[in-house]
Amino acid sequence: MATDSADIEMESGFRHEALIYSDPEQFLTAAVPFLTAALEAGEAALVAVSERNAALLQGELGADVEEVEFVAMEELGRNPARIIPFWRDFLNAQQGRPARGIGEPLWPGRGAAEIDECQRHESLLDLAFSSGAGWSLLSPYNGVALSDEVLAAVSRSHPSVARDGAREASSGYLTGVDCLAGELPRPPADADVLAYDRSRLAAVRRHVERVAKGAGIARRRADDLVVAASELAANSVAHGGGAGTLRTWRQGERLLIEFEDRGRIDEPLAGRLHPPPTQQGGRGLWLVNQLCDLVQIRSGELGTTVRLQTALA
Repeated sequence: MATDSADIEMESGFRHEALIYSDPEQFLTAAVPFLTAALEAGEAALVAVSERNAALLQGELGADVEEVEFVAMEELGRNPARIIPFWRDFLNAQQGRPARGIGEPLWPGRGAAEIDECQRHESLLDLAFSSGAGWSLLSPYNGVALSDEVLAAVSRSHPSVARDGAREASSGYLTGVDCLAGELPRPPADADVLAYDRSRLAAVRRHVERVAKGAGIARRRADDLVVAASELAANSVAHGGGAGTLRTWRQGERLLIEFEDRGRIDEPLAGRLHPPPTQQGGRGLWLVNQLCDLVQIRSGELGTTVRLQTALA
């Protein structure tokens, strides 16, 4: 469903624009005025971009750099599902003060699965900030290093796009996109398979611990995977028909762990909203997103698949 971008911005107070740049000069020409305007207006400003672009901005801002908060997107956005709660926490800390941000979740060198999750993240932003204090987010895209297919998708997830000094409303912008829809590539035929139910939750933990250690993953990160696996298996038992299937395999320099059950997730922001301290339960997907390098969730009438990816190094 296509919706006029101006209507979206007026209703929510959230202004989300993509910047497609061809060289550092184009990036700075758009990003520096965006930040200095925030500082002149007394707004909070935060930059979460690639290390390279952060260095460019820090060198150009001069004394103003002290007024801007910088966060390494390579760490924050390694799992794109962590980005929305980060921005929400940033806005909550302002206590109503207007704010601007620059966020670059998709930098050159990301793999196909990461690109897909970044695109789903970008499509969820308007939903995540449809209410609350108004603020502006600029999303830079390297128009030389990223593929034409990736750049074509930008207009579908951003109400407006700036390019070559011009700003245009996105004719292809879509709202109401089901970001849990679709299918993941099938696991390889030689993936390890373990069926589980309530009586086999301990077996799930032992299996994931054994596989993680066998892949050479350090003890602390292996423990994180065991916790994540325990949460997902318990979710299958409680909400996914009482049972599920666990698959594990290595793909290049990553370990993949997949959970499949007959449940369905209806909340599009599941795992992306910071649970309040007083909340009882319902923290499984949130915790999983904090512990894993990449989390992919697909859910529909036929059931739910949650795939975890962790780098071996």
